[in-house]
Amino acid sequence: MTAEYRFCRALLLGFSQIMLHSNALTGLLFLAAIALNSLWMCLAAVGASLVANAAALLLGACREHIEQGLYGYNGALVGLACAVYWPPDIDLVVIVALAALLSTLLVRLLIEPLGAQVFTTPFILSIWLITAFVGVEPVAVEPVSRTGLDNLLLGFGQVLFLHNPLSCLLVLLGVAVASRRAFCWAAVAVVISSGFAFLLGEAEKVVFSGFYAYNAVLVAMALSNRRESDALTLIAAVLLSVVLTGWLERTGVPVLTAPFVMVCWLAFSLSGRLGRWGQERAQG
Repeated sequence: MTAEYRFCRALLLGFSQIMLHSNALTGLLFLAAIALNSLWMCLAAVGASLVANAAALLLGACREHIEQGLYGYNGALVGLACAVYWPPDIDLVVIVALAALLSTLLVRLLIEPLGAQVFTTPFILSIWLITAFVGVEPVAVEPVSRTGLDNLLLGFGQVLFLHNPLSCLLVLLGVAVASRRAFCWAAVAVVISSGFAFLLGEAEKVVFSGFYAYNAVLVAMALSNRRESDALTLIAAVLLSVVLTGWLERTGVPVLTAPFVMVCWLAFSLSGRLGRWGQERAQG
């Protein structure tokens, strides 16, 4: 493979890894979805991903990890978040670069002890730290009436901060291309999380915006790939993600994908302990 091919493939895999897949076509569909939603968001995401990959090389990161997109996806998410939280000007360029560098440093520190289970932790911590020191100025989005179908699309699209239905449809298609099983469980997660949010008394416009669904989508995709996770475990994890989303929203910090990471770490920790307990019981 030529250097140019590896470079482009690493960039696309970085975008596909945002939703836990390693598929260049999926990454291309995600990139197209972002560009359709906002060209500025696309530029910020690509720029941040490139900065993250370059910084990873300078920090001596494993080249295989870089080519798998494990550094690029946290950088891409940082770029997307910054483009949503701050208006497009020279200050945003500086913020994106700094946040991407910070996320890369965090990946470098966390990937050894956590491996792939680092998930989006570097992205979350980077944005939390940046927003703590820089005032957030969310880009205005005109309110529109949403339906249940919009919620299904936004449940996928909001993972990438997208609100354009066509963009969200491309994200949905990208997931389906990578894994039909993950796509099916993610769609189920949207329905379950939204229904549970309604039961908790959340407003229709909030639920149909995908706010309570996108972390559930990530949880469902992460757990559906594990043999240890049965349907009941997956459903319980989806419900817990809704509770954590509401709790974090009330604390005033950006929710981002923190509920997804927290739920997955808890689920993986419990499955590991239960597995060891089962082995000890069998041996005893």
